[in-house]
Formats: sequence, C-alpha cells, structure tokens
Amino acid sequence: MTIEMEHDHRLRWMDFDRYGRMQPTAMLDLFQELAITHAEELGIGRDAMLENNVVWVVVRTKLEVVREPKFGSVVTVRTWPHSLSRFSFIRDFAMRDEEGNLLVKATQEWVLMDFGSRKFASAKDAYHGEHDFDDARAFESKPRKISDIDDMPEEPSYTVVPSFTDIDVNGHVNNAMYANYVVNALNPGPEGAIRTLQIDYRHEALPGVPLDLYLREDEGRIVAKALNPEGGIAFVCAIELR
Repeated sequence: MTIEMEHDHRLRWMDFDRYGRMQPTAMLDLFQELAITHAEELGIGRDAMLENNVVWVVVRTKLEVVREPKFGSVVTVRTWPHSLSRFSFIRDFAMRDEEGNLLVKATQEWVLMDFGSRKFASAKDAYHGEHDFDDARAFESKPRKISDIDDMPEEPSYTVVPSFTDIDVNGHVNNAMYANYVVNALNPGPEGAIRTLQIDYRHEALPGVPLDLYLREDEGRIVAKALNPEGGIAFVCAIELR
C-alpha cells in the first residue's frame, strides 16, 4: 500500500496570468502545501525535524503541464513520496480535474538542512519510519541537474531584490517564489504557454540580496541563470514552451 495524500482545491482568479494560464508559482504553492501537510501526518513535519535542528528544503523541482487548468474549476492534488537516499527524498505530485484527467505532474527532491549551519544533513539519520514507499509509481526517479548554463548573455535580462513577502519561515526565498522571478524575466506573451519548468536551487536567496537573471533561448527552450552579488549561482531554470 502506497502512502499518499490528496486534497481538493478550487482554483482562484489570482492563480492565473493575464492570458488565462495557471501560474507556475500557484502550482508549486499547492504542491508545497500538500507536501507540508503530508510530512506532518508522517511524523516528519517541521516541528518534529526542528527537534534535531534540521528543516526540509527543496533542491530541485520539475513540473509538466499536460493540460491547462481552468479558472474556477475544482482540482484534486495528490502527492506520494519515494524511498530515501542518503541525503534526499523524492516526492511526486499530480493535479487532476473533476473527470480525473491529468493536468499537471511534478517531481521534487527534498533534503534536510541544518537550521544553524545551513548545511545539508543526512535524511536517513533523521527519518526512521516504516512506511511502504512505492518507487514503481514515480513519474521520474530523479530530475537531472540542469547543466547547459554556459554561453549566457553578458548582460542580465532582469534583476530582482527578494523582499519581505518572498521569504518563508526558514529565512530564505520560498521555493515556489522563484518561478515568479523567471516568468517576470521572460515576460511571456499570449503564445508563451509553459509546457515544462525545472528549477535547481543552488544557494539560498536571501532578503535584500539582489539577483541578476541571465536568459538564453534555443528553439523553444529557455535557460535562466541567477547570480548573486558575489557571482555565485543562486538558481538555474529550464523552461520548454508549447
């Protein structure tokens, strides 16, 4: 028996962009909320992890829009985790309409971060549950690292300064908010529907620390790289358009 959780949600006006497409940030926000609730049920939620001075953070997200969700519709969001490796925890998500049609699917890689040192900690040392995780049901065993981030333009396409409303209880930019940065830099038109989006989170983005985003487009695939003032890579993103 697979351990999973699902929740019904009515999509709101603010979940959609000016062209009636559901915002990637809105999708990621729904997935994040369900993952947090599920972690609490499994006994590995934030309060339980903080007893060991660690918290869950996302290091990689990949989603695919199979069908465009519709404003005002009720969707069912489901999540289920897979077996732990030494340092990470793969979790899948599915969003379906009222007829059961798959709208969006996603895979995330979660790790534990020491709340004090901000370094990664061992997931297996912190989790001792005996739940039956069904790896055969994975959409994707583990999203591959985005590697083609060279040959970017010399000048940034967009600069953003993370502000108060971007920051979550872990003191850094919430993982769902990064999609807003990339979409704002891309500024897509009516034909710019996103089919797939992947974000690799490399270093914490912190409040008040500006990020310069560099974009490159090759035959419908857009690669974005965000640099902090020290020249370090905060995150990279790859988008495929329809």
